Amino acid sequence: MGDNASFDATRAVASELALGEVAHSEPRLMNELRLARERQAALELEVLNSRDHAAGRAAEIGEWRYRLIRQEAIYEQLLRDQASHEANHRAHIARLETALQTASRQAQQPGGNVGDLHRELLALRASTTWRLGRVLMLPIRILKRVVRR
Repeated sequence: MGDNASFDATRAVASELALGEVAHSEPRLMNELRLARERQAALELEVLNSRDHAAGRAAEIGEWRYRLIRQEAIYEQLLRDQASHEANHRAHIARLETALQTASRQAQQPGGNVGDLHRELLALRASTTWRLGRVLMLPIRILKRVVRR
């Protein structure tokens, strides 16, 4: 039993020494704990600020994506309109070229359109209706000439 008593005494002394050391280092440990908690709070605040910043940037990226998609749709519509406009112009130019070729061929034919028109004009002036109209309108033509001077 003597060994147990000395063992208990040793344990008690060691326990008192440990309590003394704990009591002695308690303010230092409390200070370290307080600093650790402050650092933790600062890091949590930094994490929250980073999340807010990331959320803001994500919203900004979403807005820019929307603008790009909208602008792409506008440009695609403009391209389609331009292609349609260009096709209409090309078709109009083709029709004009065809009409020009037709008119050139008719003008190159001997006794073509010009000759026919000249003959029609001579026949019109030779008609009785034309001559009668010229005679009846002579006084009015003379009156117009006098008024113009």
